[in-house]
Amino acid sequence: MTGILSSKTVKQLAFHFILQNADYRKKCLYLQEIISLGKKEIVWRRALFQFFDVPYKSTSVNKLCKN
Repeated sequence: MTGILSSKTVKQLAFHFILQNADYRKKCLYLQEIISLGKKEIVWRRALFQFFDVPYKSTSVNKLCKN
């Protein structure tokens, strides 16, 4: 069993943190881009209102896209 502060464990934890941080920043950039589109176009604004107005596990979120 390796110690909690072993070099391999520290590298794995650091790598995992970096990947999570990059993914979080990417999601934030996507959300900022969608919000900026919502400021310009009423269609995006209505979609944002509908998306954020319903609970997370609601089935009405699936109704945003009719594909």
